[in-house]
This record gives sequence, C-alpha cells and structure tokens, in this order.
Amino acid sequence: MKPWMMGVAFAALGMADASGGSALQAQVAQADGWVAWQVPMVADAGAPSCFSWRRGRPAENGCDLDARDWNFGTDSKHPLHDSTLAVYAHVAKGRIDRVRAVASACRVESAGAIRRLDAVMPAQSVALLADWLADTDAARNDDDSALAALAYHADASATRAIATRAEPGHAGEEREQALFWLGQTRGVDGVDIVEHYARTDADPDVREKAVFALSQSHAGDPYARIRAISRSDRSGHVRSQALFWMAQMEDARALTDITAALAGETSDDVREQAVFALSQLKEGQAEDALTAVVRGDYPRETKKQALFWLGESGSPRAIQALDEVLAERTPAR
Repeated sequence: MKPWMMGVAFAALGMADASGGSALQAQVAQADGWVAWQVPMVADAGAPSCFSWRRGRPAENGCDLDARDWNFGTDSKHPLHDSTLAVYAHVAKGRIDRVRAVASACRVESAGAIRRLDAVMPAQSVALLADWLADTDAARNDDDSALAALAYHADASATRAIATRAEPGHAGEEREQALFWLGQTRGVDGVDIVEHYARTDADPDVREKAVFALSQSHAGDPYARIRAISRSDRSGHVRSQALFWMAQMEDARALTDITAALAGETSDDVREQAVFALSQLKEGQAEDALTAVVRGDYPRETKKQALFWLGESGSPRAIQALDEVLAERTPAR
C-alpha cells in the first residue's frame, strides 16, 4: 500500500473522540479501586478468558483481577460464546494504574468491590485507553494488557488507536505488540496496516515481527502477502522468516512456493532456511519435499541439509527415503 493510501486508510478508520475519553476518565476517577464497563466485542477473534490446564485441556476458571501476573487466552476448540467485552480499570489516588479486559461471560473476582458504569460509549472507552497509553506520566505497568483491551473493542476507532502504537518513534517491543494485535483481531483493515510495515519499515526487525503478525491473521489472505515478502525483501533474514511462517500456516500452496524459493535463491543462508521450512511441512509432505531436494539439482550443501532434516524426522517415511537414497548411491557388489 502506498504511503498516501495508508494515510487515507487511517483517516477512514477514524479516531475516538478525545472529549469522550475525558468524560469517561472523570467517571472512572471518582473513586479508587476497580471500575468496570462493557462495550461490544470484535467478532471472529475469540472470546478472551482466563484458563487453567486440567489433564492437558484448558478449563475456564475465572480471572483474579488482583493477581500480580495477568494472563488470558482464547480456546478455539471450546469457545466461550460472547459478544460483549468487559473492561476493568484499577484506580489509585485518582489515576488508572492497571487495565484488564475479558469476555463479559468470564467470571472475575477481586478482594474489593467492583464499581460498575452503565451506558459507556465504545468510542469513549477506546479514547480513554488510547489516552492512558499515550500518557508518559501515567503510573502503569501493563501496557500490553491495555493494548489487548483495545484490540478486542469492536469499535473501528480501536484499529487506528492500535496502529498509532506501531508507528516509528515507539519502542520496538511496543510496536511489535501493536502489530500482533492488528493482525490478530482487527480484520482486513488491521492486516493492511501490518503489511504496510512488513513491506516498507526501515527496521528489518520490525519487518520480521510484522511478517509473524501476518502469519497469525485469518483475514485478507495473509499467506499471499507473506509469500510476496519472501520474494522481495532486501533482508535475507526477513525472507527466511517469511518462508518459515509460510510452512507453519498449513496452506496448500506452501510446498510449491518454498520449493520455488529454494531453487531461485542466491543466498546460502536463505537456502538453508528454505530447507528447514520444508522440514516443517506436515508429515509426509515434508519427507517427500526433502527427498526431492536430495535427488534434485541443488548445491551439495543444500542436499546435505535436506539429508540432515530427513534424519531428524525419524518417521517411517523419512527412514524409507534415506534407505532409498543410500541404495541409489551405493555401488553394487
């Protein structure tokens, strides 16, 4: 996406009303302790909740707002069906110092009473969280939780608020988290923004993180976007990472595309990573791909790497392939 087009896209997404954020801030700051409100939750991104593991399976067990470590997740196999997000802000001495957000159906607990606010406008909620993240004087220690809370807001202004955190000038880790949530929860609009940074950012580390963020998305054919980066990025490391994530995405196009990249690459390091990417394909497909490399017209070092990963596989199919290759190269007595 061209820079001027990206600017238009950002503008179209809109920004939350700053005065609305201030009005909500005044309500929130009226008393210390936990205060909560609800807003519509973004669709198709799962319902965030707190889980524990029981016999190898996640079990929803409620969230302790007062816990020092805050972790949540979504369970795609046993989803919590909810369309409403509950946002929790902790106030100390009249200022927010912690933010939490989970699906409204998720049970929460706290040592103190939770004050509830009614009829909060989604844009106000976005504006409050965006202002809190932008406030360099705020006493906070969980920016990641606030960014995640923004990510699950259905309101379109949340996309722009998160995108602001991905802009150059912010710390690398903050940009990485913003790119992740844009790809994970913000649909095609978010993916477009992530792709913009994956293609154009001056920092190869940011481009690499943007490629990962694309790989975690399910909107706007992220595989095709990563494939294009694997063919064009000026950094061999970024191209290598693109090939790796292509293999992880379980896309039917990956075998052909990674094999083509291996044949066309001039970088020894990227070729090595392309062989590794082939080894990451699903069982059966990986062994066949590596065997084809061993038997194909590739540099000797590339063939050695394919043999190594065949050996590491240890699957019956890999062992059979190794036996066949050795038989082909062993002179008859």
